[in-house]
Amino acid sequence: MLRFLAPRVVAAARRVQGPKVARAMCSKSLEGTKTLQNLKDAFAGECMAKARYEYFAQRADVEGYTEIAAAFRQVAQSEEGQALGHLEFLQEIGDPVSNQPFGSTIDNLNAAIIGENHDGNTMYPEFAKVARQEGFEDVANWFETLAEAERIQLRRFQRAVENIGDA
Repeated sequence: MLRFLAPRVVAAARRVQGPKVARAMCSKSLEGTKTLQNLKDAFAGECMAKARYEYFAQRADVEGYTEIAAAFRQVAQSEEGQALGHLEFLQEIGDPVSNQPFGSTIDNLNAAIIGENHDGNTMYPEFAKVARQEGFEDVANWFETLAEAERIQLRRFQRAVENIGDA
């Protein structure tokens, strides 16, 4: 787990818990625990924070605040490292989105295929339908655009699985 975290986070973890932080993940199963849900929620939160801070950095750049933009980008990078650390713990249970095994490239591709298939063929089409029913045509069009993008990404991952033996 420690290889993905920002250096300051790693140093703090080592001070608090010692150098064998990652070893703790092997001591007890997370299956069916509140801690498992907390890890999933924390992973989602860190991912959202990274995206938000990247967006905030872009806005700060546009407004001429380059130092603030740099600060947002540095914190976004830290948030990403924290999210990757959560994934290290979640690997024993499965991908937090698809609930499939992950870790090896083939497992990662299969988990990604399940997620992209859901997003492109179920989630975004349903979101578009609701937005249109509520009179948000621009949002519905946006969701439909994203559904198509997700289907393109799905096909890319499917081709990767088909060609994995060719590498």
